[in-house]
Amino acid sequence: MKISKILSYIVMAIGAIGALLLFLMSNNFDGLMEKYGITETKDFVREGGSMDVLKEATSLVNPLYTLTVVVFIGVIVVTLIAVFSSLAKNPGGLKNTAIGIVAFLIVVGIGFVVAEGVEAPLNDGGMLSESGSKWVGTGLYTFYFLAAIAVGLMFFSGIKKLIK
Repeated sequence: MKISKILSYIVMAIGAIGALLLFLMSNNFDGLMEKYGITETKDFVREGGSMDVLKEATSLVNPLYTLTVVVFIGVIVVTLIAVFSSLAKNPGGLKNTAIGIVAFLIVVGIGFVVAEGVEAPLNDGGMLSESGSKWVGTGLYTFYFLAAIAVGLMFFSGIKKLIK
């Protein structure tokens, strides 16, 4: 049996488990909402609400959350195995990988230099530290730079095709 067929069966099984958990969760939420007289799910966490209601609602979501974490970790592990096995088979690709990583780190570094760190109040009454604010800004600037680079390269590629 080919690995692709095995993976297809695994994906179908995980999808079926996820669909079953979603069905059970949504049905149980309806019953829980009727039991406590709640009309919207956001009312589970309203101020003054019972912690018992919140605990019951959380227990309904936990299996689906656990499945999500397991799938996420599985995807990361499989991706890392595929990347490292590909690099082991083709050591020449290591240079290109290193260039990509260094280019990304340079963009992050530029984002870090451009970002400003300012203490800011949070909605829950706490304060976001200057360092935390700087890292949030770094992430935003990095995203903007990478998006601009991607759009620019697509534009350049389109113009290049028109010239040919």
